Amino acid sequence: MILLVFGAGCTDSVEVNASENITPAPPLYYEQGTTSIALSLPEITVNDPGNFTANLTTVLETLLADQRAGILLENGWNITSVRMASEEDDPNRTYAEVEFRHDGLSFFIGVDETARRTLDGRCGAEWWLSTPVSGPLPEGYHQATDKLTNTNHVFDERNKRMAMIYNDTTIFYLYPSYSIINMEGILD
Repeated sequence: MILLVFGAGCTDSVEVNASENITPAPPLYYEQGTTSIALSLPEITVNDPGNFTANLTTVLETLLADQRAGILLENGWNITSVRMASEEDDPNRTYAEVEFRHDGLSFFIGVDETARRTLDGRCGAEWWLSTPVSGPLPEGYHQATDKLTNTNHVFDERNKRMAMIYNDTTIFYLYPSYSIINMEGILD
């Protein structure tokens, strides 16, 4: 009986700080060969969190299996934000859109959490066709579609170089190290 009273007295005096019991989310890792890149979930901004219906961990796990995510992460791009988006054809069908950023340029990849698959990708660079149609050439990044190959070419006007070549599902070239392409005639 004395042990019970003594034990009860000890538990009454213990204070628990709720903030100490919160365990931070463990980082997810992109791993390929000898490359291992940690992603910290608290550092990723969830845009419009009230409307974010997806599970961020599931979205990122699905995303990390996509070759495009690996290419971007291995070349110094960071996942900066995620938001809910909807398809143009069916506004009731939503998906998560994950933003990668590097050197002032964004690339977005959609993730269907329910089907656990990635969707189309797109670059955030301004679309530019020609001066009479699109106005003056942007000073930073711009992109145009090559109708012959059905690929999008992203140009870096500051450094006078090709930054990226991609289509909806594949990144073919990413400056500086992903792939080597024949640049002849591209910047003409």
